[in-house]
Amino acid sequence: MSENKPRTYCNPISLPDIPLGSDGWGVMRFTNEKQRDYRSVSDPSVLYLDGKWYLYPSYGMAFVSEDFVTWKHVRTKPYDMKYSPTVVPFRGKYLMTSHSHGLYISDSPLGDFEYLGDFIKPDGTEFRPVDPALFVDDDGRLYLYCFMMRGGEHKRTFVSGSFGAELDGDDPRRLVTDPVMLNTFDRNNVWERFGEYNQDTLCGWIEGQWMLKKNGRYYLVYASSGTEFSNYCMAAYYSDKGPLEGFVLQKNNPVTISRSRLMTGAGHGCITEGPGGTLWAFYTTAVACVHLYERVIGMDLVAINSDGELYAPHGVTEIPQLAPGVAEDPVKDNSSGMLPLTVRQRAGVIASSATEGRDAFYALDGTLLTYWRPREDDPHPTLTVDMMAPYIVGGVRIIWRDIGLDEKNGALRGPYRWILEGRPDNDRDEWVMLLDAGGNDTDLLVDYRELPPVSCESVRLTVCGHPDRVFPAVIDFTVFGKRDESI
Repeated sequence: MSENKPRTYCNPISLPDIPLGSDGWGVMRFTNEKQRDYRSVSDPSVLYLDGKWYLYPSYGMAFVSEDFVTWKHVRTKPYDMKYSPTVVPFRGKYLMTSHSHGLYISDSPLGDFEYLGDFIKPDGTEFRPVDPALFVDDDGRLYLYCFMMRGGEHKRTFVSGSFGAELDGDDPRRLVTDPVMLNTFDRNNVWERFGEYNQDTLCGWIEGQWMLKKNGRYYLVYASSGTEFSNYCMAAYYSDKGPLEGFVLQKNNPVTISRSRLMTGAGHGCITEGPGGTLWAFYTTAVACVHLYERVIGMDLVAINSDGELYAPHGVTEIPQLAPGVAEDPVKDNSSGMLPLTVRQRAGVIASSATEGRDAFYALDGTLLTYWRPREDDPHPTLTVDMMAPYIVGGVRIIWRDIGLDEKNGALRGPYRWILEGRPDNDRDEWVMLLDAGGNDTDLLVDYRELPPVSCESVRLTVCGHPDRVFPAVIDFTVFGKRDESI
């Protein structure tokens, strides 16, 4: 990796031009909540092809990364495939489908995609799968995996599970076999039970199917038990017999799970290859502040243990990690060595202004549900944090909230402009520039950047600009670094 490429990344990953969520407001009708615009990406599938990652999320495709950290937004046709799009190379073409859609085909992983039609069961019945995944085996045979459900025996319950079928390679809309059930809700798997505390012992949500083959073993990855909950996770079954039979529950489950205040959940996503034969999980994290389905995406290293089971050697992370391809042995150690310096520094934070109930500390409290909101008459809001000791800074993460976003009435998404300064010595009122994003023209709702290694006792964020008619608020302002042990 060349010196000018980033050496670290930090969750949630920084994706440009995050689209508006397009969920029906029926899912929120019980709250009587006023309709408003929000932004969301979720349910990612990632294709590793020719040394690049192609990321296909819900609400708007696609994102491409050549260095596995910096992403470019490429608008595809079609663009919004609703939930969980998936793309695979097949016989010189690229097949694509998504939630409640049929099959599409293209000459390129970025489209344009042409609609071939709905999937067709062996009896001639047409259908559109829910949360589909396409998988091409080493022998070139093509498979479809999806979510199915039926009503349960008890009140307000249902039974959900993972289904799979082989597709006809000559006419890939057609199923060669009827879908077979590969796994179903099991109340003994606590992570599958519905609810924030997995409290519903009679019902669970098995969704987000994904198939991975590694070292001859098939891994059926699935998500549970609800995208809005902080226990949202990915777990796995494996089979040594084939892609449609013999699946056994891993002893090591869930594979990805997080109950932290920032990375609230690590569900519906995929596990894909990266540089050097490494494996990476991409997953959905709930924000759920403006809408039930307001979400972001994270990624973390995955490996195979001595039992041949998938696991996340460093768990779900929320502090800077080394970028894919940087560490010689990322399974052993992939930490950047940097730690959060501003989180919960309540005694040391000062804001130039704040609206009532949206105090400065809410940018430092380590949760996605709160935020600091400056007053609208504050032309250049500042947030100053005393880190309580000299630290050598190395990175910064800012997560923005769009206040007043209303695209139908001209309050549009766009870039935030800002600068970050550091004060090396609190006994002297002298500030140095750490990062000048005052001319930023990239729309980054989550903005993580590396910083030059400078020793500082305090840091100061200044908001220089924001989208027209949209007012800035900061969900998270975290500076990362290490203690300056020379002082």
